[in-house]
Amino acid sequence: MKLKIMGLGREQRYKYLYLGLGIGLIAIVTSIISYLIALDQVMLAVDGRSYVWKTVKPTVAKALAEKGVVLKEGDEVNPSLTSSINKDTRIEVIRGFKVEIITNGKNTKFKTIARPVKEVLTKAGIKFDGDDIVKPGLKVVAEPDSKIQIIDVRTEVVTKEVPVNPQTEYQRDQNLERGIRKTIRSGKSGLAEHQIRMTYHDGKLIKQSTLTKRIIKPVVNELIAVGTKPVVRTLVTSRGTYRYVEARVMEATAYYPGPESCGKYADGYTYTGKKAGYGVVAVDPRVIKLGTQLYIEGYGKAEAADIGGAIKGNIIDLCYETYQEAIRFGRKKVKVYILE
Repeated sequence: MKLKIMGLGREQRYKYLYLGLGIGLIAIVTSIISYLIALDQVMLAVDGRSYVWKTVKPTVAKALAEKGVVLKEGDEVNPSLTSSINKDTRIEVIRGFKVEIITNGKNTKFKTIARPVKEVLTKAGIKFDGDDIVKPGLKVVAEPDSKIQIIDVRTEVVTKEVPVNPQTEYQRDQNLERGIRKTIRSGKSGLAEHQIRMTYHDGKLIKQSTLTKRIIKPVVNELIAVGTKPVVRTLVTSRGTYRYVEARVMEATAYYPGPESCGKYADGYTYTGKKAGYGVVAVDPRVIKLGTQLYIEGYGKAEAADIGGAIKGNIIDLCYETYQEAIRFGRKKVKVYILE
């Protein structure tokens, strides 16, 4: 062929030369077009930025390597690193962050992405059951530097014998003088069997709940008789001798039955219908019964025959014949004797 070409004229030789160059150029262009057609477009989102490029890399891992993306522990890639690159493949790199997992008193660092705590624990290979307490909660999404605590909850039911202490019962006895007590029956401890649920958090007992109680040995309560018989004593005063059954210190006030003390509608009569005057006193009927005879130091003999809106509890109101006397008395503590 070479000989034939050499034997051709100049124009024919150039013709064949140009033809060969054209065929070669077509082959090169065809190859370039084929290469470009073979490229796949890849879209990448990583570290808050987006990238688009064409590649012939077959897998996600190789495409990321081509782009210089360095993966760290805890990072996640969607789709997976072994996935094939196809037309318009979208790759997302989600950077992991550290969380602290506390379980059985031990702290473990683990890298994860933002996902519910339950999934984080599963990824970390940490087991827990339905009774365990997980903070901040299985459905809460983990955040950077957050702490996840698993409290191991264990319960057991135990049987214990528990002593039952006797109580003290009181019985009124009118044959015993007031203030005297007498033991009628001594107390004896009993015994009960309790079923108790014990709840432990990380091995520490935090709660006990009694489920059942059964009496093994009955308790015997102590019984004490309390004397109610009035003790009559003698009071000797400059105004005479009185027999009394009780003495108490009371807060005393004074009043005049006229309008100055009792208002303009005062009629001079007491709640019991008795005419008010010296020797009539107002009391709280819950403390001293109406009609009770009294002796009051510094005042003399009196009868509880009236009540008052301000007379409550340990207060006694003494009636005087004049307003000036009531004012002079004021308010003071007095000893009141309840007469027989």
